[in-house]
Order: sequence, then C-alpha cells, then structure tokens
Amino acid sequence: MRKDAPGPGQGFSLVELSAVVAVLAILLGLALPTFQDTLRQQRTATALHLLGAQLAQARNTAITRGIPVTVCPSLGDGRCRAEPDWSSGWLLYLDPARSDQPLDQGDILRDVHRPVHDSIQVLASAGRLRVRYQPDGRSGGSNLTLRICAGERLGGEVIVNNVGRARTRRPATKTPCSAR
Repeated sequence: MRKDAPGPGQGFSLVELSAVVAVLAILLGLALPTFQDTLRQQRTATALHLLGAQLAQARNTAITRGIPVTVCPSLGDGRCRAEPDWSSGWLLYLDPARSDQPLDQGDILRDVHRPVHDSIQVLASAGRLRVRYQPDGRSGGSNLTLRICAGERLGGEVIVNNVGRARTRRPATKTPCSAR
C-alpha cells in the first residue's frame, strides 16, 4: 500500500542538524592542536633524517673517493651561504682545493632545495658554517650543531663531532630554540 498523503517526510530537522554540526565543531576543536603537534613532530623528524643522511653521504664519499667533501648551507643557487641558516637547503660538493665555494659545477654532488617545511628552521651553531670531511672521514675544527626549530621550540639537533660522526638528539623537555 502506497502512502501519497502529505506529511512529515524522512530526514533531519534543522535543530538536529545544528546539534550534529555543533558536536563536530567541538570534536575538531579538540583534535586540531594534537594534529598540529603531530605535524610539527613529523616535520622535525624529516629534517633530522635528511640532514643526518646527507652528512653520512658526504663522509662516505670523502672516504671512498679519497678527497675532501664539504657540506654547506645554500639558497639553491649552487653557492654556499655566509649565514648559519640551513633552512633553504644545503650543498654537498667535492672539495679537493678546500675552498669555500665549489670551483666547478661538476664538483656538486647534491644541491638540496627547500628540504623542510616553511615552519621549520635549521640553524648552525656559531663559528662554523660548513662541514668539511677529510679523506679519512674526520671533520676537523670545532663541533657543529644544527638546531631544528619548529616555531619557538627546539625539535632536535644534528651534532657533528671532530671525528666526523653525525648524531641526532631530541630534547627531553619542551626547550626554547634560542640562538647559541
């Protein structure tokens, strides 16, 4: 039997729909900060991994080829920067003449452009802008610390010691990312 009579149809009333939208808005409001924190942690982990892998590649290349290899901050133009900000990218190049810039475009092994999200900053410790690996894998000079900053918080560090070993470290507590 068919019912063709007018009357209330199947569906939701405006009040019911408003209640569902309000509940969803509250749930999204609670979940969004956690999601943003997860994104920040993931972006920091990516930056730590990329830097660690590139430094390991540079050291391995210096040992394998028996010539110095340098890693320095770059703007993506095939030249090393004179500032300690690695956020825009870095350059890995063969450096037999031990120069501050690659002497030939053929010496560039890797030119990394915009490797991290805009919300992440990669800053080198004062006094040392680049890492130059010697043919035996050592990295003479002072230690280099690359700080990974997510906003005002320190997300992690990549530390290169004089022997050339690169290691990563994450802070145990929420630490401000102050200039050192």
